[in-house]
Amino acid sequence: MRRPRKQFICLGLPRLQHAIALSVFVALLALPSSVAATVPISTGSPTAVAARGICNSAKAPCHFSTPSGNIRCLWTPKPNNVACAMLSNGRAYRLRSTGKARTIQLKLATRGQTLALNEQIVFPGSYSCRDTRRTMICNQDFLAGAFTLAPGHSHSS
Repeated sequence: MRRPRKQFICLGLPRLQHAIALSVFVALLALPSSVAATVPISTGSPTAVAARGICNSAKAPCHFSTPSGNIRCLWTPKPNNVACAMLSNGRAYRLRSTGKARTIQLKLATRGQTLALNEQIVFPGSYSCRDTRRTMICNQDFLAGAFTLAPGHSHSS
């Protein structure tokens, strides 16, 4: 008779990183909103902001824009995605959980919350968006999906 094999749980490096990031994010959500609103990463680098600090709810859509207002974005919880549109030329991208950013047709009338200069906003589902004065870069933290909206050189991957 054969002895049963021992089974080990192997998370692997990407899954382990995802689990660590998810636990950090859940810990940030558990903090009072005054504490979790801004968490500086280091001196001179962008400021990370949990979506709860910018948006009123993790279950309601969230509108936000760059400091100059030339790019407007919308995060929706169901389906979980981030979409941004540049007002000057109408170019727009949507990033979904599939891991690929796609070109879309989008017009956002609401400017929403204006992000501070060099601010990074983190959403559930491992999405994050970082802005400069005239550029918005959104990506998935553990997949290859990303897009950059900027005057003259917008692209997706």
